[in-house]
Amino acid sequence: MSDSESQLVVGTAGHIDHGKSRLVHALTGTDPDRLPEEKARGMTIDLGFAFAELGGNAVYFVDVPGHERFIRNMVAGATGVDLALLVVAADDSVMPQTREHAELLSLLGIERCVVALTKMDLVDDEWAEQVEEEVSELLTRLDIEPVATVRTSAESGRGLDELRELLGRLAGEPKAAAPYAWFRMPVDRAFTIRGRGTVVTGTVAHGSIARETELELWRVGAHIGPTADARVDTSHLVRRVRVRDLQTHDTERDSATGRMRLAVNLAGVALDDARRGYELATPDYLHATHWLDVSLPWLRMPGKTRRKRLRVRLHIATSEVLAEVRLLHAPPTEGVYKGFAQLKTPVPIVATWGQRFIIRDESARRTLGGGRVLRCATRPWTARNPANEDALAALRDGSDRERVEEIIRGDGWETRGDASLSAHAGLPDAAAASDARRRLLKDRRIVRMQSGSAEYFVHAATVKDAARRVVARLTAHLNDNPRLAGIPRSEWSGWMPRACPSAMRSALADWFIKSSAAAVCDGFVVPKGHQMAMSAEDQKLTEALLAEFADGRFQPPAIDRLVCRTDKNAKRVRELVKLCEARGRLVSIAQGIWLHPDRHAEMVAAVTGAIRQSGGLTVGDIRTLLDSSRKFVVPIAEHLDKIQVTRREGDLRQLGSKSAAE
Repeated sequence: MSDSESQLVVGTAGHIDHGKSRLVHALTGTDPDRLPEEKARGMTIDLGFAFAELGGNAVYFVDVPGHERFIRNMVAGATGVDLALLVVAADDSVMPQTREHAELLSLLGIERCVVALTKMDLVDDEWAEQVEEEVSELLTRLDIEPVATVRTSAESGRGLDELRELLGRLAGEPKAAAPYAWFRMPVDRAFTIRGRGTVVTGTVAHGSIARETELELWRVGAHIGPTADARVDTSHLVRRVRVRDLQTHDTERDSATGRMRLAVNLAGVALDDARRGYELATPDYLHATHWLDVSLPWLRMPGKTRRKRLRVRLHIATSEVLAEVRLLHAPPTEGVYKGFAQLKTPVPIVATWGQRFIIRDESARRTLGGGRVLRCATRPWTARNPANEDALAALRDGSDRERVEEIIRGDGWETRGDASLSAHAGLPDAAAASDARRRLLKDRRIVRMQSGSAEYFVHAATVKDAARRVVARLTAHLNDNPRLAGIPRSEWSGWMPRACPSAMRSALADWFIKSSAAAVCDGFVVPKGHQMAMSAEDQKLTEALLAEFADGRFQPPAIDRLVCRTDKNAKRVRELVKLCEARGRLVSIAQGIWLHPDRHAEMVAAVTGAIRQSGGLTVGDIRTLLDSSRKFVVPIAEHLDKIQVTRREGDLRQLGSKSAAE
């Protein structure tokens, strides 16, 4: 089997009865029409597949139906091909589905095609030249480059060798580097093989795979799952699966790399759990969503009424789902809409940055347009979360670094892994995503925070805006409560924004202090530079209560026993006691017991001096020394142990480490 640099996936396109399937059969010897109904009716209904080794290179064919009723199958097959084989019957020339298929190829980003004029046995060369001119005009208008036009006849064999030689040569041409390292394969067919289990097939979008590889199978694009909520948990839509075997057109493989047709035998997967529209991918690469921000190069408006919201059919990868298009701006009164929009799907889908999609009308009769995904797993545009046109333009036209920055900014407080970030920003691998994030961190465009082993990366604008709001709220709170010393440090994380994940709040609270957005004063958080303005009445009351604590010596008064406390100022006195404690003007000994700082210093000096003289003190000795009562002396002794002025040895208190070092 040829390697990844000498293979080509070719998708047919063209009007019904123009000979697509017969041409593939003549080129490969394989009839792509596999269904009994197709053979009975002589019409392709579903996707067909064939393979040929041409010029020593692997060429995979995806044959699509030409009838307008099966456009959805055509789009599923055309997604991901390297080259289009536009088949035009020489006796019919360009027909409606020729135009629509060519238009679809353009919308899917297929820029090159080979034109095959079929049924040349029915016309002369002069007629064929006119047909070629019509086809050329069509492709030029759609910016598709015709690599070559080959006149063929499956009946006489004319041009078949020329076409084989051309496709083989194109397959052998040097390929551009793979855009993404991650494996991804939209499923277009699922079936079972006796003794082997479930097999899914598809055109590999990018990446490598090998036997025994573990992948994720995304059960998306079908009517399962939750309602359309941008932040809903969709973990039940994905399961880890193991690759048992690989095959390409009856050839067993140990591994596969690059764009090709591939059959993957999955271990332990029932057929009911695999269908067209599902996707296989490297773990952690894809994420389900109901909302996409997109760019629409052009979109026809259905009907006579111009609306900003349209119900449509969305074709993305091999999925077909109903969707609602929400245009950023009002549509023009004439012509097509060109600009940005959101897509809302009632069922979950997966997508990556830059992915192409097709939009058809709700009745599936007409192609309306298509575009590219700019932001997957986004939030709906609302008055509180309006669309940012500059950000959308950066996602559409910006550099890798600009896209990464915009994805991080749009994610708010969510931090993506490198695989997810590369999918959302269109980067080739985890290393590129990590490098872009590192450069943004160096330039202070994003902020790194850490909580335990977890790292969080948030856009600097998000953090600064949160700091501004939190500090403004804190300032207002302290202005309304002037006797508060601030917010206790232990409660500070609870002031973080609601949108901030709970696991991250402690890290964000620390960052606000380290960045000087807020300050810690005596164990309380206050705005930077905050100055408390105490009223003259509060100042007078404070001095009075401090005098009572000083006079109380080592039998301090309880708050409700303070002489300065009245029924009218009870709440104020409690607040002022807490404020004095925070400012160091009172020392907390135990719950509800405070000492004046002068008395506290006097107590420490008396106890340490007595221990040095006597060699140790009992609680009774301390009570006599301080002329206090057991109610206060026991908490005082425990307090001295706690601050390491003393240490307990049996019934005696000896000098603690703090006193011994002095």
